[in-house]
Amino acid sequence: MKKILIITTGGTIAGMNSGFGLAPALLGEKLVPVIDGVETVILDLYSIDSTDVMPIHWRKLHNAITENLPLYDGIVILHGTDTMAYTGAVLEFTLDADKPVILTGSMLPSDAPDSDAQDNVRFAVLTAADEANKGVYLTFAGRIIGGADIVKTRSFEKDAFRSYAGFKPTHKYSFPKRNGRFPAVVRLTPFTYGLDISQLAEDRAGIVIETYGAGGIPDNEITLVISELAKIMPIVITSPCLGGTDLGKYEVGRRALDAGAIDADKRSTECAAVEMWLKQNQ
Repeated sequence: MKKILIITTGGTIAGMNSGFGLAPALLGEKLVPVIDGVETVILDLYSIDSTDVMPIHWRKLHNAITENLPLYDGIVILHGTDTMAYTGAVLEFTLDADKPVILTGSMLPSDAPDSDAQDNVRFAVLTAADEANKGVYLTFAGRIIGGADIVKTRSFEKDAFRSYAGFKPTHKYSFPKRNGRFPAVVRLTPFTYGLDISQLAEDRAGIVIETYGAGGIPDNEITLVISELAKIMPIVITSPCLGGTDLGKYEVGRRALDAGAIDADKRSTECAAVEMWLKQNQ
């Protein structure tokens, strides 16, 4: 019989109405169904809305996985959906997992009518019980997505996640001993000024700029700001569009490369920000 550890961290899956809206309240014993052929053990690590996730929570989760993975055939993490992509990328980049480490959650609380919680947990546990799935993945609504390739595309539908561009890291990083400096993340719009970007640079590990489509920067003072900042810190260009960036395709993308920016390629904004944080704090 396979033995799977279930780590709970809160999220909608554990939600109950607080009188002010949904908030995590249920512990793991209320969230995990009995699954034939699998023994599940529950570790209630913390209980927060994933909007409240910070690096301190990643550290606690990373430590719990590292300590417990040798004792189990796999691990399932019940997590809120809003920052799932960040947590998945952190774990993918920092765990050399020789067993399945599976993230999941739900779009409806586990006790809600027609909840997707039970189906998602069951699928996650069965995925974790299959040794062929070693590594970090999200399982959700029947999909299996690589940990660093997660993107949430729906706010209310059960089938809420997609694979961003098929990205799979080839390099692992040590989890930072200290939080260190964080990256700044800015979304480029027609209303963005170069000053908006330069003001974010102070004491940062670098800047991730989410642009448009295949990626690029406008021919104005933003280009000058990026060319100066790129001399002292990494400036990575990402896209909100599934499929990633290709800064060599258009003149505006080549302009970004000439200014010293880095093409995120198949990395989502969340993935690029996580990797920048890890790389700059080794």
